[in-house]
Amino acid sequence: MKNGIYIAIGLSLLTITASCAKKSFDGAKPAASTTASDASAATAASNGTLPTLIDNRVAEEVLCQDGPKVISAANKDDFSGLFKLICEGNTTTPLFKDLIAKAYKGGEPVPQVYRMDVGDLYITTLGVAYAIKASLPNPSLFAELKPHDIFASGIKEANSELVIKVEGRENFPGKRAVEKVTLNYDLRNANGAGIFDQRRTEFNTYLLVEGNRDITVSTEHLLDAEKNRNYHTARGLTIGVKGEEGQTYFLFVTELVIKNQIDPPRMKQTITELNRGVMKLLYNHINK
Repeated sequence: MKNGIYIAIGLSLLTITASCAKKSFDGAKPAASTTASDASAATAASNGTLPTLIDNRVAEEVLCQDGPKVISAANKDDFSGLFKLICEGNTTTPLFKDLIAKAYKGGEPVPQVYRMDVGDLYITTLGVAYAIKASLPNPSLFAELKPHDIFASGIKEANSELVIKVEGRENFPGKRAVEKVTLNYDLRNANGAGIFDQRRTEFNTYLLVEGNRDITVSTEHLLDAEKNRNYHTARGLTIGVKGEEGQTYFLFVTELVIKNQIDPPRMKQTITELNRGVMKLLYNHINK
């Protein structure tokens, strides 16, 4: 039986690449920002808030005020529902604060399945979210890690396996995007069931404040959705925000509407397993 499971791994993070460790997207220096002392900044993050001031505003205000506008102007897909999960007016939601407070720092990761609804004909809506704390001065620095490439050899976690290969990259594709990445997914094993599930996705990464590298938003959407037999929609947001000195927080939130599947529990288990695998791979790769 096919189980076409779109893996909610928030790979939007992976579009934040750089040419070298001391450069950002285009080699420019990060714009000036203000961060509280390390101790107070770490305390703030443990309470689910971030200490960085960007454009004379706290990071959460920049995210919630500018994020929806920048992403909507790009006209790639409708991400308004995902923004409502992380923003309430000019501030962030309890879900956002909880994820930041519990950002993964090593050990056994626990992605949060924040939504699972099963409707008629087994149409299933699944929402998955998590955050990672990374040893990076700001989110635009990715030090030639080429994080997309680490998944080409496969993500193998428990009884599930996913292979992701890069189809293409484009720098500065327009509409304030700094990078576009096209990926091919091949889900080979879903919680012990050998299957054939392939899809293409596109990731775009944006600066919310021109010239400032301390906050980014990446989007993910399914390509050729009208031809996809397994998904109505598959959308993701990744938020990257500078935290205390030398640290960055990445938050991932994805929501999927899956069709033509008759085993929702298997889908949930597969997604959970592969998200755990991705969290560990990303964390270890960034922080090595």
